[in-house]
Amino acid sequence: MCTKRTNVIKSSTKTSSITVMVSALFASASAFAANYGTDLNNTMLPAAGGMAGVSIAHSIEPSAAVFGNPATLTQFNEGTKFSFGATFYKPEVKANHNGLNTGTAWSGKSKATNYLVPTVAVTQAFSDKLVAGLGLTAQSGIGSDFRDKAGSLNPDSELLVFMANVGLGYKITDKLSVGGTATVGNGYLQMGLSSNTASSHGFGVRGTLGAKYDMTESTSLGAYYRSPLKIKYDNVVDNGAPIAPGKGNFWDVNVEQPQEFAVGISNNSLLDGNLRLGADIIYKDWSSADLYKDIFRDQTVFALGGELKTGAAKWRLGYSHARSPIKRNVGSTIAGVSSMGSPVGTLTLNPSLVQYFQATNAEPIWEDQVSAGFGYALTEALSLDSHVAFALNNRETIGNTKVSASTWQAGVGLTWSFK
Repeated sequence: MCTKRTNVIKSSTKTSSITVMVSALFASASAFAANYGTDLNNTMLPAAGGMAGVSIAHSIEPSAAVFGNPATLTQFNEGTKFSFGATFYKPEVKANHNGLNTGTAWSGKSKATNYLVPTVAVTQAFSDKLVAGLGLTAQSGIGSDFRDKAGSLNPDSELLVFMANVGLGYKITDKLSVGGTATVGNGYLQMGLSSNTASSHGFGVRGTLGAKYDMTESTSLGAYYRSPLKIKYDNVVDNGAPIAPGKGNFWDVNVEQPQEFAVGISNNSLLDGNLRLGADIIYKDWSSADLYKDIFRDQTVFALGGELKTGAAKWRLGYSHARSPIKRNVGSTIAGVSSMGSPVGTLTLNPSLVQYFQATNAEPIWEDQVSAGFGYALTEALSLDSHVAFALNNRETIGNTKVSASTWQAGVGLTWSFK
């Protein structure tokens, strides 16, 4: 995520089937988007990304089980599967500030625009009931860079959190599976102004518990709980003067990726089992998470996805909605930081400066996402998956700053199956 200088002051059958999917899934879609707050969930995965990350009740690729609901690992109960891929992600953020926080009006475009999100995952079946999963990917991320904008006081922030997952899924009965995942997160953070921050890194752990229940041969339900991931970043922000006697000039910052509660449903009863439709609901508890509780409000994510099989090919569509996370009524601190150094001296934070931080460093204001994907079985043992997703420009006024943001992404990956 990015932290700020807030104080900176701040065929015909195939064609008709695809048409049915589009109409059913996107009749109400009016815009596009990307991550939820700073979290990526499964939206950047090569296959699931084409379905807006929908994967709680049924995983269409091993990676989605490793990084999502661990109970779905039991779907991959034959041999070994290995996935490797990456997604190119490009956010575009513009800010227009009226000068009431910085003393000078300014406008410009953030230079933090190009990111590559890797995905590596493997599943190993020990029996038809017990499956393990391992993987590495990016869990959270956001960034902004307005350093070259005259009068801005050079806001510059970035948060990147990578996660290494180890999980197990076990099939208790023919209908019920359960699973658990342990995550080690490695985060990198800088926040504030370019003159008062440098990159700091830290580690944290979290866990995920999930369940999957097959109501019928074609309908499944899924759910999981994911605990918070708390990482302490030492000496991130320079106060410009001693914080307190004997404590030096630098603030330590705790950042906590929020706890999640999620449920989903999946069904493939249509078109002789060739059309699968799914829906997920994810609640993100930003208001209880360190740092985020000062700048974000809670989000409920609603996601829909569909996959149509036509021979060796798979066609995917997805849509999701989550309101802007920007908190409306803010205080005078961010993660305990109450003042920061700047080119004009030490700044004491107030609600207006916190809003400047929200606008220039924590700006994922997009609300709707549309995605499309394509998969193809190259051989019996090797498959290719790809997706694209777009976020139409969304605008929001945050305090004294008008912000507009849009994104697009494209991902591709390969999965090998060994029996």
